[in-house]
Amino acid sequence: MSAAPPPPPQVSVALCTYNGARYLREQLDSLLAQRDVALEVVALDDGSSDHTCAILAQYAQADPRLRWQANPRNLGPTASFEAAMALCRGDLIAPADQDDIWEADKLARLVAALGDADLIYCDSAYVDADGRSLGRRVSQGTRMLEGTAPLQFLFANSVSGHASVLRRDLFAAVRPFPELAYHDWWLALCAAGRNGVRYLDAPLVRFRRHATAFSPMGKGGRARRDPASANAWLDHRHSLMRGYARLGWRDADTAAALATAMDAAREHGRNTALMRLLWRLRRALPRWKGVPALDALKMQWRVAKNLRRAGRETGFSPSGR
Repeated sequence: MSAAPPPPPQVSVALCTYNGARYLREQLDSLLAQRDVALEVVALDDGSSDHTCAILAQYAQADPRLRWQANPRNLGPTASFEAAMALCRGDLIAPADQDDIWEADKLARLVAALGDADLIYCDSAYVDADGRSLGRRVSQGTRMLEGTAPLQFLFANSVSGHASVLRRDLFAAVRPFPELAYHDWWLALCAAGRNGVRYLDAPLVRFRRHATAFSPMGKGGRARRDPASANAWLDHRHSLMRGYARLGWRDADTAAALATAMDAAREHGRNTALMRLLWRLRRALPRWKGVPALDALKMQWRVAKNLRRAGRETGFSPSGR
């Protein structure tokens, strides 16, 4: 007698919605069409004023794999995704945006390639508002990070929540999310500091680009996720540093040192310690040119530029003292 096949992996999709009625049906159809997994879809609405909730209710009535609820008040994306993932029951969690389209084998392929890592993500293909291919992928303009080096994720991130699957025990270990950090960036950083991040080089999401999309990726300009405020740029990275330092995982002491040096630069206008630390960490920083010294200089320049801009916003002038 042949052995019975193993049960399919249990995967919970954490879908957050906000005034997404225009594209939601197409996304829900693609989520519920996922193959070779034991699927649960948990939808959390963040105060929609259009027909989003009616659509969720209709789909939930037709398919018991989908359940939904609404936030009592608008929480914003990071807090909503944390709340949605907390409602998930599966051992694996896949965050989902309301306006994309998933390939039917997305979850199965990601789960199969996860191995012993805490998080895996795939490539995404850009499509326009009507779902037509734009002929580009996320990987063509972004260095896709992976591995067990958390420091590289303190200043750069290539892991989009919509493209990822993570272990629920990772999610539980890193709550609460830092208030000013993006949920996908935070989870990628923490995964790299524990059991690692893996990348699957396959475009398993059709990533819709339209005028009201939250993420600026692929839109060709500055958007809400790349704030004009230099203080916001610094606040986000500082939040990641402080949050990760509290975990006590690999390189947590370095994250704490970076946060302290950034505090000194922002509060007292002294950035020498921060610049020296960035130089010392040059082999762990994000790569643009592939040459650690050049990449470190670019990172120093970016940080110094934002410190100067932040100084103009708050009234001090960072110096090399």
